[in-house]
Amino acid sequence: MPRIRTLLVAPALLLSGACIPYTTGTTATPVAEGTLVPNSAIYFVPGGMENFNGDSAGASIIGMDVEIRYGIDARSDIGVRFPGFSGVVLNYKRRVDGGPAEGPAVALLLGTGVVNAGEHFELEASLLASGRPNEDITPYGGLKTIVVIPAIAEAVRDEPSVGVFAGLRLGTERLGMSPEVAVFYDPSALGLRDGNWIVVPSVTFHGRELFDLLLGRGTPMRTPRPPGPRVPPYPARQAVPPDPP
Repeated sequence: MPRIRTLLVAPALLLSGACIPYTTGTTATPVAEGTLVPNSAIYFVPGGMENFNGDSAGASIIGMDVEIRYGIDARSDIGVRFPGFSGVVLNYKRRVDGGPAEGPAVALLLGTGVVNAGEHFELEASLLASGRPNEDITPYGGLKTIVVIPAIAEAVRDEPSVGVFAGLRLGTERLGMSPEVAVFYDPSALGLRDGNWIVVPSVTFHGRELFDLLLGRGTPMRTPRPPGPRVPPYPARQAVPPDPP
């Protein structure tokens, strides 16, 4: 019976993810003012549940976050993230450097929300730095702290998670992807692993154009018709005069 219960519960836990936003998936440069950008991040925590089945092999955690960012002005944007589809986090990014919009940037990213199906409140703070944004490769990285606070009496208490991350945005916010690696000091409140350090590789997909292509909703571009009167495909028939009597 215990083995059957494990086989039934394990897939749900593996796919539910860690339910807190380990991934960052954005550079320090805010989204362009008035622009709405969807993002989707897939991440892994290798050995995240090494004690789940009572053996040393353990299992990894797989998670997915969905986020939408909106540009407020030239120096700030706002985002709504749904970590592991079991919570919602609102975050605000603000550039703190005095450089030009097209140059390297440093920003603060602050967020708050509810996670773990409403069992915890979540607070997060990140210090971001990124290179000059371009359409090929934009490097970024920084420091991140995540704190969860029990929202109900039955919720477990957890220590803050503190880590560093680095990534590369390939492409742009309209059409691109960001492979990223984060390392966190993150003791397991449920005792699912013995170690206190985790490595979280992830990939974030950016932009509505990319999602349209992945879902097959892209429309081929048509060559515009030059101005002027439309020419019929075949010459018009001319009336043949009748033979004289």
